[in-house]
Amino acid sequence: MCRRGDIIRINSYISEDGMEMKRHSFIVIEDEGGTISGLSYDLVASVMSSIKDERHKQKKLKYIENILITQNDRSCNPENGKEAFIKADQLYYFKKNKIKYTVMGYATDEIMDTIYEIIEILDKDDKLKINIKNIG
Repeated sequence: MCRRGDIIRINSYISEDGMEMKRHSFIVIEDEGGTISGLSYDLVASVMSSIKDERHKQKKLKYIENILITQNDRSCNPENGKEAFIKADQLYYFKKNKIKYTVMGYATDEIMDTIYEIIEILDKDDKLKINIKNIG
């Protein structure tokens, strides 16, 4: 069972461009049910991606929608010690019973507050990318 703030790895999902993707990390934004475009869901998550090197970090973090997450911002087991970034502009909607996932850890309240603030700004500016391909 996952909850808001959890860091999960989803075994298989459909990306925004319709491709089937394997084993990727997400951070849970919401874990309560609802409907969007007439479809029900019970999990909303944003993509997490690893930072490869300092050049990659600088490139990704110049955009407001990409939020740095360090090992101080999370508790994971096992902890790989690598920095990552959360793509706060990408919200993926899921049905938990249609996906296989593993809870790897959780994010701090402070980083979650930052994520929600950025999502709110992006929503006001109509810059959120909504992926409902995993609930249809």
